[in-house]
Amino acid sequence: MRVLNDSVATLTGSLAKAFSPKENTKKADQSETSDSAEISEAARALQEKEKAMAMEQPEETMDWLDVIDRGNGKFTARFRSTAEISHVVKLGYMMVNGQKVTLDKQQQKELMAAGKQMEKDRQNVMNQFMMEQQLASARQSADGWKKAAQQQSRVTQTAMRLMRGRHVSPEDEKELAEFSSELYAMAKSAGALEKIREDRESRERDRKISEDNARQRAEEQEPKDYSTKPLSEYPTYETQVAIDMSGDVPQIGAAGEVTIPPAGNS
Repeated sequence: MRVLNDSVATLTGSLAKAFSPKENTKKADQSETSDSAEISEAARALQEKEKAMAMEQPEETMDWLDVIDRGNGKFTARFRSTAEISHVVKLGYMMVNGQKVTLDKQQQKELMAAGKQMEKDRQNVMNQFMMEQQLASARQSADGWKKAAQQQSRVTQTAMRLMRGRHVSPEDEKELAEFSSELYAMAKSAGALEKIREDRESRERDRKISEDNARQRAEEQEPKDYSTKPLSEYPTYETQVAIDMSGDVPQIGAAGEVTIPPAGNS
């Protein structure tokens, strides 16, 4: 009978445990936890969606700043760079005088083409400016080499004339002495040893040589202008689009490049 009583007791304890309020409460808590996790995931997805929507750029409502008012509802929009043009083309519209001016595909294409031509012409101007700078530098270098070569020829000729005891102008002697004091001293010594009688023809010939040397030196001393005109004196370019807002719907004309003359030439 003891065995029977123990079995009954065990069964009774198991049934009581299965239907105890504590166990039921624990299962209910687990169910609520699972539900809460599912709700949190949905809320997180909604938050991500709202965040993505907030990051989207709002429609642009500011007027295009570089606009010329031609009067009678007519305007001209100006573009100074392809970056500005690309921005408007990407939007597909621009705000002018508080109104949205929409560009169709053809107008966008024309605007981009005009912008590319504008950049090309600007680059051509810059290339011309740089080329003139290089040419001026080359002329300056060439004149320097020419001056050095002419001086070398003159002093050599002067030294030879002195060695032969011929007449040399004071200016030619001074140039030789400044160019090479050793060569000058040697030429003077050699000339003193081999002094010859000068006749009228040789003196006249030497006088002409000295005059030519003097004229050449004077020409070398004349100031030379190697300057080039500044970049501000070259024309620049921009792209313009005519806009007619006198009617109910804004009308856009063809885009085109415009040459802007240098300041003071307009």
